Amino acid sequence: MKRILLMIGTRPEAIKLCPLIPALRKRGLEPIVCSTGQHRELSEEAFRDFGVTPQIVLDTMRRGQSLTSLCARLLTETGEVIRRVKPDCVAVQGDTSTAYASALAAFYEKIPVAHVEAGLRTHQPRSPFPEEYHRRAIAVMATVHFVPTPTAKRNLLVEGVDGHCIHVVGNTVIDALQYSLSRAETAEWDIPPRLVPILFTAHRRELQGETMRGMFRALRRIVEEHPNVIAFCPLHSNPSVRETAKEVEGIERIRLIAPPGPVRFHRLLAKCKLVLTDSGGIQEEVTALGIPTLVMRYSTERTEGIEAGCLMLAGAHEDGIAAAARELLKPNSELYESMCHPSDVFGNGKTSEKIATILSQL
Repeated sequence: MKRILLMIGTRPEAIKLCPLIPALRKRGLEPIVCSTGQHRELSEEAFRDFGVTPQIVLDTMRRGQSLTSLCARLLTETGEVIRRVKPDCVAVQGDTSTAYASALAAFYEKIPVAHVEAGLRTHQPRSPFPEEYHRRAIAVMATVHFVPTPTAKRNLLVEGVDGHCIHVVGNTVIDALQYSLSRAETAEWDIPPRLVPILFTAHRRELQGETMRGMFRALRRIVEEHPNVIAFCPLHSNPSVRETAKEVEGIERIRLIAPPGPVRFHRLLAKCKLVLTDSGGIQEEVTALGIPTLVMRYSTERTEGIEAGCLMLAGAHEDGIAAAARELLKPNSELYESMCHPSDVFGNGKTSEKIATILSQL
């Protein structure tokens, strides 16, 4: 039986790779899950939501460690796992330190690498940082590239990747979203009547500091200007982000919450009228749901969501974010109506099945 080693470090990786596990089994493949511990608590909650128990669990995080130290530890420990498991293929997702180090370790061991969510590019090496470098480097080492869209395929072709190794399959996050929304939810979100929920998330490394403080100040202005709005803010575990979030502590109708599991998060997301985020994966989810979203960045690797009309680049400056939100939240906003349309540009929920079929045939 062909063994597929799935390397998962962060919450987004868990959300996007867990739907692949039953699809692999259905095709007669043996998935082996290694959790590297990069986002240990958050990943564990995602594993529980999807009913996944990793066979291998590493402990790579250290308080305050540098990217250099993290990457070195990940490379060493994932290399040991690969030598011990001897998989037929190593599957990595996206652009995290786990994905990069695992791909490099597999490359050193001459094990084929399957890159899920390949081909995303901003074409700006430091935005997002260090993810843009990671995804470019993985493309050089990967054996098979599972890209979400034709645009992602074109990015790889321009970089010289063999077109026969690239497969347009959609994004597994849509599989995960559909799974979440199909689940029975007993603990509903407490949203007061007559209040309109919006979602705010901020965590990007390159935006931390004064820029992110301005982003939170923009949220405060939005809530103060719109008495019918209540904002939910899942807080990243990064101490810098939590310190910055003090800009909105104690403000009525701004709820700072611990990151919910993916099922509860997706159900909250589906209730929101507007989303403000610097995240990547959320851009795909809101596009599938048709929720107008302000991307608080100056570039995005998900330009398909902008072309579909659901996403708007708002930049990361306080005034620009507040002005864009004001336009979308005003009564009978034509801009809001033009953005409020679901799109399947990132997939139709069948991505995991497509990937498993291709891996079974390699």
